[in-house]
Amino acid sequence: MVEVRFTGHAVEALRKREIAGEDVISALQNPDIRAVDMLTGHFIAVKKNGRWLVVVYDAAHEGIEVVTVYEVSRKTQIERRIKKGRWVEV
Repeated sequence: MVEVRFTGHAVEALRKREIAGEDVISALQNPDIRAVDMLTGHFIAVKKNGRWLVVVYDAAHEGIEVVTVYEVSRKTQIERRIKKGRWVEV
């Protein structure tokens, strides 16, 4: 896999939300949903791991930069963003 870097905000989100870095790597390698956020231009990787883990990231020549990470309890929160066109699956 390519190099994965975490922004300061992402590191703080991992710590505050008690999400393991290994879970983020797993979501990036094998997501259940991969999308582009049409508002921000960031890529989105979503992985079901008990709750739905959402990884927001940017891709560059030198690797992947994780912008933030959060969990949602219901898949409907993700489906709503896709249905409204905020996220477009790739």
